[in-house]
Amino acid sequence: MSFFRSLLAATLLATLGLTPATEATAQVTLKIATIVPDGTDWMATLRATTDEIERRTEGRVNFKIYGGGVQGNDAQVRRKMRVGQLHGGVFTSGGLRAFLPEAEIYALPMLFRDYDEVSYVRERVDQLLYERLDEAGYVTFGFAGGGFAYLISATPLDTRESMQGVKVWIPEGDKVAVAATETLGVSGVPLPLTDVLTGLQTELIDTVMGPPVGVIVMQWHTVMNYLTDVPLAYVYAGLLIDKRHWNKIAAADQALIRELMTDIYRGFDAQGIADDQASLEALAEEGIETVRVSDTERAAWAQQFAAARSASANAGVVNAELLETINCHLRAYRQQTSERCSD
Repeated sequence: MSFFRSLLAATLLATLGLTPATEATAQVTLKIATIVPDGTDWMATLRATTDEIERRTEGRVNFKIYGGGVQGNDAQVRRKMRVGQLHGGVFTSGGLRAFLPEAEIYALPMLFRDYDEVSYVRERVDQLLYERLDEAGYVTFGFAGGGFAYLISATPLDTRESMQGVKVWIPEGDKVAVAATETLGVSGVPLPLTDVLTGLQTELIDTVMGPPVGVIVMQWHTVMNYLTDVPLAYVYAGLLIDKRHWNKIAAADQALIRELMTDIYRGFDAQGIADDQASLEALAEEGIETVRVSDTERAAWAQQFAAARSASANAGVVNAELLETINCHLRAYRQQTSERCSD
C-alpha cells in the first residue's frame, strides 16, 4: 500500500522531532504517531529509513513509532506534541492549518486545474511555506500530494441545481471544506473520518468530497454511485517535527535525517500522482459512474470559487499576500509570460 493509500486510509499523523540545534551528544528518542498500520508500504519505508538513521548515527538518534492510530486523531496528536508526549506527526492540509494557517493554501477549492499547475507553483512556493513553518516552530521534510478531491455521491451531481438537498461530509475543523460546500450551496455535515462510512450507510450524509485513493481505502465507494469529474481541491500532507526536540540532535545528525527523510518524501509525492490515476480507474472498474460537467457549468463553478477565494483573503481567513503570489505564478504559467511574482 503506497504512502497516500496509507495516509488517507486513516488520516496520517506521523514523524520525528526538530529546530536549529546547538551541538548535542546525548541520545535522543523521537516519538512518532501515525494512523497508518504496520504492514503497509508507507510504514515499511518509514521503518527502514529510521533504522538506517539509528545505524548511521550509532544510536544517537532513535525512534519510537506508534502506528495504527493508537495515539489518536490530528487534534489529539497535536495536543500530545504540545506537552512533549509526542515529537512529530504527518498532517493533511486541514491539519496543517492548526500549525500555520497558510500551510493549507494549496487546498483552496479549484485553485489548480491539473498537476502541471500544481508542480509549477509548488516549485516556487514550497520553500516559502517550509520557512514559515520553521519560524512557527516546526521543521518539515516536504509535502506529499495525494491527488485531487472529487465529489463522490449517491445521485449524479453536475449542476448547482442538482446539488440542492444533498448532505456532504466535511472533516471536522476543515475551513476549506466548509468554504467549498458554502460556495456550492450545499449542506456540510462535519464528522470524524472514522464515522464517515457509517454516516453514508445510515444516510446521515449522501456525498463525500475526497481523493479517489482515500475513497477506496475507506470503502466509501461501496455505498456510492457517482463521481463528478471536476477536481475540486488538491490534497496533500506534510510531516512536521517540533523544533524543541529537534534542537536536542547534533547538527551532523540533523543533516543526515533531513537528507534521508526528504528523499523518501519526494518518493511519496511522486507516487501520489500515480496512485490518483490508478484509483480513478479502479473506481470505474468498481462501477462508479463518471458524471460529466459541461464546460459552461465548470466555468461557472471556477468563477464562483475564485470569488470565494478573494472574499476569504479580504476577510483575513486566507493569507492575501501569499494567495496573490500563487495567482501570479498561475497567470504566468497559463499565459506563458515572464511575470515577476513576489515571495
